[in-house]
Amino acid sequence: MTTSAQDRPAALDLSREESWVVHAALLEAIERAVDADDDPTPAPDLLARVEAADEDFDSAELDYLVDSLRAYRGIAPTRDQHHISHVLDHIEAARV
Repeated sequence: MTTSAQDRPAALDLSREESWVVHAALLEAIERAVDADDDPTPAPDLLARVEAADEDFDSAELDYLVDSLRAYRGIAPTRDQHHISHVLDHIEAARV
């Protein structure tokens, strides 16, 4: 059986600014989970990997990043908005 592109890790080649936006979105996801007395998993692991410049993510991790970025978009500063869009575009391209 052939493995689909969606089942393989996808590398996101993020700029410094894009990595920062992902970092901020994941921190926000952790804060939201803690405030709701929920488990913040997988955000801490993803955050550590982004900080280490490990940008290979599986399909479930990409889904979590998309959800985190969309939630962050609603509160993000204006300067981050286009970087959020670019990261979402990177993720969409990585899934092809």
